[in-house]
Amino acid sequence: MVLRKLGVIGASTSVVSVDADIVYEAIDLRLKEMHRLGIYWRKVDEVPFVFSVGSAVASAHVLTTDIQFPILLTIRDGSSDEMLEIVGTQEWAAIPDKTRTGLPEKALWAGSDEFFFYPIPVANTSVRLTYERIANDTTAGSAVDADVSMMRWLKDIIAYDIGDDFGMDEQRMQRFMKEAQIAEKNIRQLSVEHKSYGPVAVDGWEYPTSGRETDYGM
Repeated sequence: MVLRKLGVIGASTSVVSVDADIVYEAIDLRLKEMHRLGIYWRKVDEVPFVFSVGSAVASAHVLTTDIQFPILLTIRDGSSDEMLEIVGTQEWAAIPDKTRTGLPEKALWAGSDEFFFYPIPVANTSVRLTYERIANDTTAGSAVDADVSMMRWLKDIIAYDIGDDFGMDEQRMQRFMKEAQIAEKNIRQLSVEHKSYGPVAVDGWEYPTSGRETDYGM
């Protein structure tokens, strides 16, 4: 779809692998960027993961590198799991005594694979993390890691991203830019909460008696 829009191939033309690689690369970069810019990418895979927290250690590294952002943290306390509050940098900075020890109540995600805990744990334990992972790498032969409903609009965005690679003139690039902006807005709208339509009550409606067909309850 992208290459057809750029005029690189026709309806019955085969895709050249070199051209396809450019498209795959652009999709991969765009998916990861759009997901990171804001939570409007309708591809939310919640992944559970358990990692260890050491005694008297204020931070712990998660043995995974595909965290987009954490959703839920619980810490093991004996036979039960206690909820940890995931805080931001400002809330973390406001904690007066970060050397306090005890069962952790708060956690700060360092933005990579590291979590800081407060209070500092006094015993070895485990933490269960549920997180949204980053989009899968886009490669030849694999499905694009995006919701099917986005594909039409994603095509317009990618065409704009690689227009220069295929020598598009300035006039076409301007059109592609406008279409890409519209496409991003439409993708954002896909993530808006939708509710089922309920029955609508019609009150005070009467069958027309005037003989005029256009008078229906008006």
